[in-house]
Amino acid sequence: MTEAKCWYVAKTRAKQERAIYLKLTNLGIESYVPIRTELRNWHDRKKKVDVVLIPNTIFIRTQKSIAFDLHNLHGIQVSYLRNMADKNMLMVIPDYQMENFQRFINATNGVYNVESDVFAKGDRVIIKSGQLKGIIGELIDVSVSHSKFLIKLDTLLACSVTLSPDDVEKLV
Repeated sequence: MTEAKCWYVAKTRAKQERAIYLKLTNLGIESYVPIRTELRNWHDRKKKVDVVLIPNTIFIRTQKSIAFDLHNLHGIQVSYLRNMADKNMLMVIPDYQMENFQRFINATNGVYNVESDVFAKGDRVIIKSGQLKGIIGELIDVSVSHSKFLIKLDTLLACSVTLSPDDVEKLV
């Protein structure tokens, strides 16, 4: 019987996320490093630069036994985050949460506007349209003056998004 693949959250040494991603890809192991493009100014020019969104962190999807062998067999230096409830267990991200996280990161600009005061802290919401359609989260803060909501996407990510009222629906 084979082990199920899970998403594990691993910490890396500084500025090693991309190198580890490439090593894992060469080994045929699925991994993810969230990256965003920023416009940086130099004294003589402007340039688009890819920046790691969560420094020193890589998400690895593999079996538990392979995850533990990465350092010993392949020299890949990572340490895994532990589950907050049970320190003896590794933090595992469910596939649907990782998919939602990747969709959110890959969405245009990663920022959306919500222009409604119908919602309150703690409401479960679903995004009804656009690139983030189907993502479910919990509203944890509302800034009406700035038309921004802070939405927690289950256990993985809390992010500020701005959406039109037609794009968001309260779950019962």
